[in-house]
Amino acid sequence: MIAKTPNVSALPESLNVSDFRDATQQAVAAIAPSWPLDQMIAVNPWWPQRFTPIEQVFAEQAVLSGHCPLMPSAYYLSHWQSPISEAHLAEAISTSDSALTVSDCLRALRSHSSDLPRWKPLAELCDRTREAQEGLSWQQEIQQQVSQFLALYHQYPQRFDAQGQGGEHLYQCWLDVVSQDKGIKTLTGVDLLADFAALPTQIDALIAEAADFWQPTLHDQDGNLAYCHALMHGLSGWASWQAWLDWQQQLSDSEQQDHGMGLFAILLAWDTVLARWLAKHRDAAWASIRQSMHHQAVNVRHWYHQAQQQLAPLWIWQQALEISQQRPWAHALSAQASVDTLDTSPTLQAVFCIDVRSEPMRRALEAQSERIQTLGFAGFFGLPIAYQPTDSHIHRPQLPGLLAPAVTASQTHATPERWLRMTKLGWQRSLDAPAANLGMVEAGGMLKLVSLLKRALRISGTENPLNRLSHADSDWALTRDNTPLTAAEKAELGAGILRAMGIADQLADAVLLVGHGSETCNNPHAAGLDCGACGGQTGEVNVRVLAQLLNDADVRDAMAQQGVTIPASTRFYAAMHNTTTDALDVFHAPEHTEWQTWLVNASEQARATRANQFDQAPTQPSKLKRFFGTRAKDWAQMRPEWGLCDNAALIVGPRTLSRQINLQGRSFLHDYDMHKDRDFSQLETILTAPMVVTNWINLQYFASVTAPEKFGSGNKLLHNIVGGHIGVFEGNGGDLRIGLSHQSVHDGRRYRHQPVRLSVFIAAPREAIDSILARHDDIAALANHGWLYLMQIDAQGAVWQRDRSGQWYHLNVAK
Repeated sequence: MIAKTPNVSALPESLNVSDFRDATQQAVAAIAPSWPLDQMIAVNPWWPQRFTPIEQVFAEQAVLSGHCPLMPSAYYLSHWQSPISEAHLAEAISTSDSALTVSDCLRALRSHSSDLPRWKPLAELCDRTREAQEGLSWQQEIQQQVSQFLALYHQYPQRFDAQGQGGEHLYQCWLDVVSQDKGIKTLTGVDLLADFAALPTQIDALIAEAADFWQPTLHDQDGNLAYCHALMHGLSGWASWQAWLDWQQQLSDSEQQDHGMGLFAILLAWDTVLARWLAKHRDAAWASIRQSMHHQAVNVRHWYHQAQQQLAPLWIWQQALEISQQRPWAHALSAQASVDTLDTSPTLQAVFCIDVRSEPMRRALEAQSERIQTLGFAGFFGLPIAYQPTDSHIHRPQLPGLLAPAVTASQTHATPERWLRMTKLGWQRSLDAPAANLGMVEAGGMLKLVSLLKRALRISGTENPLNRLSHADSDWALTRDNTPLTAAEKAELGAGILRAMGIADQLADAVLLVGHGSETCNNPHAAGLDCGACGGQTGEVNVRVLAQLLNDADVRDAMAQQGVTIPASTRFYAAMHNTTTDALDVFHAPEHTEWQTWLVNASEQARATRANQFDQAPTQPSKLKRFFGTRAKDWAQMRPEWGLCDNAALIVGPRTLSRQINLQGRSFLHDYDMHKDRDFSQLETILTAPMVVTNWINLQYFASVTAPEKFGSGNKLLHNIVGGHIGVFEGNGGDLRIGLSHQSVHDGRRYRHQPVRLSVFIAAPREAIDSILARHDDIAALANHGWLYLMQIDAQGAVWQRDRSGQWYHLNVAK
């Protein structure tokens, strides 16, 4: 047992302890969460730093982690003249208030050095004083020891009695393990067991000791902050997982939100032990290292400034690249601003997710007839639900990760097919249990042989067993706190959704609610290709639930009392868009309707449009359909589809604004009619929810391309799943890898995603936009600090852009 050290949190603190504790909390709070594989959604990795200008954040990250999230100079040079023109570059220079000329920018790019000043963590400085033959480097040992411990802790919580515990428990369990880990001496040649055993068992006491130890060396609060941030950067993958645990606690209003602090304490403890050992046994080396640490602390503020200055020319080129994308879109949208809404009453309305992959499909469907109206809406269809299969403890959120579910959706009765699927789910979970999987394979190996052969021959795929349960034809029950929703409550939900869609007063006889999902095989990151607005799940549960709710006679009667009348002839149909194969499937579709032929033809057209993304894609429709179907079931296929690659814009306005424009699957489309939103409450919802989600998606892809070593998950071929669903290692160890894999954004020859910040085009009054920003600091920060662009299209077709000071200026969008 480890001797207990008194908790010093109740003792008076010296100023340096208080400052150091504040620095630790800031470092932990600066880490964005990373969702588990089975709920994978795109995340803006700089979300906690949104209140700081993007240039400052990137410069500080480059200094503290060694990873700069901008493309190298060669990338921008390769885009010079096409698409970046001299006019684009000149405009970027003008808006950046730089004294450089176009010629200066070209020279700066050609001579740009990627060497930036960099903070060196203690372990790296220690390694520089060691002889090569002395064993494993301290950086490798610390990363491996902590990473493997965390994997064990989270995969086997019962062994550590970790269920429901927080950061304090994590730190104490690690301390118990590391104090007995004789492998450290074997790998490094240094015996640290007594030093680990002497550490405080409480995080507050450890922080107090570390603050006292480092106080003269780290110089001031800049040094404290740099040291603490650099510690978390050293294991940022696991830090993101711990941040997700804290995020979930925050959503549930739990007071215990210290998982990130538990990891910080572990890393701080390693540094403390290492420093003390050096001070005892390597006097000369320790004196040199301490001097280096002090030098870094004294100079780090200057280094930030130096890095920001050094990156300034790259920022001009980055903005020029973004302008080269924005101006053609602004010109095209401006030309369509005065187009009137179609007069014909639609025969078919199809509501799609705003996902960029819906844009080509919507174009293809609209091309089938002028009597078709498509709309874009948040992919969870406004339902704040979690899916819970009947007789199951599973509770899966089906809404954006920013929100907590308020309602539970479950099927009301079981079918024979459902019991079979539950059996398959149980079998898979048994195989996932490490203690049992060898025995299960031994016992059932021959039975699995048929399944293996089917997959090898691409006859069947590997759909998530939980998704299979949602296919069952069954009625849906909605409950809140185990109490069924009343017809009036359902009516309030349904009426609000139809109003937000903008079709409450004009409904076609057939209304498709089109969710989406991908179809891939042997893909740990499959959820990342599903609907992010549904929490990394397909939208099937949401569209099935909403279609039933809106077709319910009692709910319709209650909705009429709330001012929304659904014609008796209107029927809502749940449908799914398979983004891998571009199939459109309608559940419980009527027979022999004209619009079903439209759907088939639209799928063919969408596949033909997407065929040029893939080598050796055939042109004949039947062969092309088979081509995409084969990719979906190929368990060796690393690029079944390109997901949301090349996303670059969000358009908030009526469909007439974009219907005649080929946006090439690069824009999120959210339908909005300001004339039906007199108080701009719907616009407020769009800017505070879907716009934030699209910002997360955009900057996740941006980061996975510009800084893949830090924000990408590496090579798919080397992935090993950690803890069943937590994330992946690249190989058999190292840090937890987060973000998108190399194969998800690169085709082997070039990047398929162009890293540009999101451009948001809004067809609403500037005053309304400003008023909403004034009430919501989060989204104001995104616009004020360069994390996205805000543009407004007025009724005359003029395009205005908002600068970081909040001023609007007119854009000249003429070609």
